[in-house]
Order: sequence, then structure tokens, then C-alpha cells
Amino acid sequence: MNSDDGSNSTELHSDRSKLMSMSLLTNRGILVAVSSNFLGKSFIINKNITSIGRLNECDISIPDPAISKNHCKIIFDKDNKFYIEDSGSKNSTFLNGKELKKKAHIIYGDRIIIGTTILRFFLEEKIED
Repeated sequence: MNSDDGSNSTELHSDRSKLMSMSLLTNRGILVAVSSNFLGKSFIINKNITSIGRLNECDISIPDPAISKNHCKIIFDKDNKFYIEDSGSKNSTFLNGKELKKKAHIIYGDRIIIGTTILRFFLEEKIED
């Protein structure tokens, strides 16, 4: 790996590209907490409408005091697209640094802030058959 010509590092890069190109995205969403308060916690979105808030009755319950009882929701529509919509929360919902004023389309890697919790939106991946 410490070859002077650097061929091994190119080989590793090539292998990593092959692995990445072999994975396929599915229609199941995943939210991953990337802020220190819940770092690494993940939530699977597997319903057409997924409620997010502080209440235990929400589909995704996050015990962040800055999150409203029923803060926002993620919608998976018939066209296989995901949307996020604020549910009239006290502290708003932010998508990629902008306050949500209406329902917005979300895509792989989007950054969502609710309360003091930062989440990233991803899609489940599987290895190509």
C-alpha cells in the first residue's frame, strides 16, 4: 500500500467506485440524527405519512424539548417522492437552511432541522443482484 507509484491507492479508489455503482436506492426513507444530542440515531420512514414530534404517539418520537408535540410530517406520495411539511410547530422546520413555509420535496442527503436536532434524509440501499 505504500508503493512509490501510487498504484495501490488508485486500485482502492477503483474498487470503491465499483461497490458504489453496484448499490441501488429503494423507496424506503431513513432519517439519521447528525447533531450531538441524538448522534447516530436513525429512524425508518415506511408509511405514506410519518409524523415527527415530541409525543410518544408520533411515528417518530424525538425527546428534544425544542421540538413541538407534533412538529412535522414526511409524506411519501404515489409518484415515489418524499416531501416534508411543518405541522404548525412553534420553532419551525428547516430544510437545507431555509424555513419551511409549505410542503417541500426532499431528496437524498437533505439536511432537516427540527428544534435542536439535525437530521439527514437518506434512502435505503441494496446491493444490485
